[in-house]
Amino acid sequence: MTVRLTETAINSAIRRVNETGKMIELIDSATAGLRLRITPRGRRAWVMACRDGWGSLRRFPVGEYPQMGIADARARGAIVRAEVKGGADPIADARRRRQIAKEGRDGIGTLGALLDLYAKLHGEHLRSWPEQIGRIKSVFGKLIDVPLPKITLVDLQLAADGWPARQSAGAAVRYIRPALKWASAPGRAYVPAEMAALRPPASPGRRDRVLSRDELARLLPLLKAGSTPYAACMRFILLTLARRDEAVDARWRDVDLEAGTWIIIQPKNKIPHLIPLSRQARELLAAIKPDDAGPVDYLFPTGTGGRLSNWHKATVAIQRASNTAGWHRHDLRRTGATLLGEMGIMPDIVEAALNHVAIHSALASTYNKSRYRPQVAEALQLLADALDGIENGAAEVVPIRGRA
Repeated sequence: MTVRLTETAINSAIRRVNETGKMIELIDSATAGLRLRITPRGRRAWVMACRDGWGSLRRFPVGEYPQMGIADARARGAIVRAEVKGGADPIADARRRRQIAKEGRDGIGTLGALLDLYAKLHGEHLRSWPEQIGRIKSVFGKLIDVPLPKITLVDLQLAADGWPARQSAGAAVRYIRPALKWASAPGRAYVPAEMAALRPPASPGRRDRVLSRDELARLLPLLKAGSTPYAACMRFILLTLARRDEAVDARWRDVDLEAGTWIIIQPKNKIPHLIPLSRQARELLAAIKPDDAGPVDYLFPTGTGGRLSNWHKATVAIQRASNTAGWHRHDLRRTGATLLGEMGIMPDIVEAALNHVAIHSALASTYNKSRYRPQVAEALQLLADALDGIENGAAEVVPIRGRA
């Protein structure tokens, strides 16, 4: 029934539907394609009937009467008609939005689900993946459970740029970009290709930060008496000159307290590294070792036995408590190495303690394959004693003459 839609015409049609129990569809003579469908069950739905981009006549929902009045229905109908003519499909879009919402509730099709899939195919083969995914979830945590179609490059960039620790955010960006590039590859297209253009908020620079004696004097008591595994792990890094991830990944099967050794099976340089433990390092481990510690348990686990990952928060808390600032976990390793140099330990011994690949000159390394383990053991004990002296307010570090 084609009429010029008015409130009177609509009310008259509603009465007829109620009397006859039959549906009536009013066709607006003023707006091509706009219709109001009135059913005996009380529904009054605005519909736009028009041809889609393939020439098929279809109906697209516009709204409900009387929530949407005549004037608004005409305006919205004209918009729907123009969108459909331009190739849009409001019905498919609405169906997709409902599917996205459902997948988001079910954890399917989210950024977290994408990362889980990438981990199974690629990430889990990387030794550093636990660190990478931990950093990604810290920086992009608010987006992890968001469906992928709702996430834009701007969302990711804002999360990275707004993260308080710029170096940490930069690392998270570098870790997530390979997953985004993989996900946006032709034939896969889980995310738009532009996602891989995510930029780190800060470029990693070469650091040279070394903690001063005064800073160590404030920091060491907190690391010794710290109630968190992060504090104990930081002290262990100072005592062993290990890299952070090496200490974090250490398990009780790798430690022999009686022999005073710790072996790192897969260090950064791929060379298994046997670290002689100083008396202080052995005492630290003996103090924290649970009676029921299993071989594969971490030396420094979270409260649930997992791997330490929330380093930024822990470091900030320790810096505030010790009235220090501007240092990272790796700076502890550099500080220990610097102390050894100040005590007169030869550079080759320091390099061996740090487990660098090249500890000699290019020519010397051709002939000398020694890793100086006895000398490294002596150096690490001297370092531990020096740290005790700094903590207890002893005299300045005195260089040791003639020591190899």
